[in-house]
Amino acid sequence: MHEIAEAIRSELSHLGTSEGVEKTKRYFREPIRTYGCTSADAKTVASRFLPLTRKNLDLTLIVAGDLMTGGVMEENWVGSSLIAKHKSRIRPEHFEIFDKWIDSLSNWASIDTFTTDIVVEAVKRDPQLVDRLIRWTQSPNRWRRRASAVTLVRIARRGDMLEEAFAITDKLMEDPDDMVQKGAGWLLKEASKNHPQEVHDYLIRWKPKTTGLVLRYASEKLPQELKVYKSR
Repeated sequence: MHEIAEAIRSELSHLGTSEGVEKTKRYFREPIRTYGCTSADAKTVASRFLPLTRKNLDLTLIVAGDLMTGGVMEENWVGSSLIAKHKSRIRPEHFEIFDKWIDSLSNWASIDTFTTDIVVEAVKRDPQLVDRLIRWTQSPNRWRRRASAVTLVRIARRGDMLEEAFAITDKLMEDPDDMVQKGAGWLLKEASKNHPQEVHDYLIRWKPKTTGLVLRYASEKLPQELKVYKSR
């Protein structure tokens, strides 16, 4: 492990508490590894080490790689925070690095932060990377499948890449995992802000096959007359 990553790990470990561990675990159904730090603690640590990495993307990727693959949630948060300072320098070729980290992330908080803040930047610069996201939808890893949808959330929020969003959710609308269903519903909800009728029509087509959970999440921001729910 790089010495900067080791120092970050040490600080996070000292800031964590046993009470914090128990409190954090209540937010997750799946087992997680956590120091029991608060999100404010993680932000403080990231800010403290940022001056060591902010001018060097290559170094940041090395340090973040150690933190993103260490299996501890707060390390993931700090790793994402350090990379986020280089958003303007992220290029499509960095997707290959990010792809390797995905399977080390094992909870929705780490996945959602990493994909919506970081992975999306590579996709913005090369929309053909959506093809890779579509491949993620077939992964046995529930978090990679969730990531396939969540990566496009901020793009969909702006009203862009609607057809690409549908191409991804097409693969997830019958997924049996509720965390994946929520990811698909979230993406559709964001798309609905600028494309309410299109999302409504899409949900109507899928209504016989998808779950009430997906429909409920996806309909959340739709006008009342366009909301789509499962019949009781």
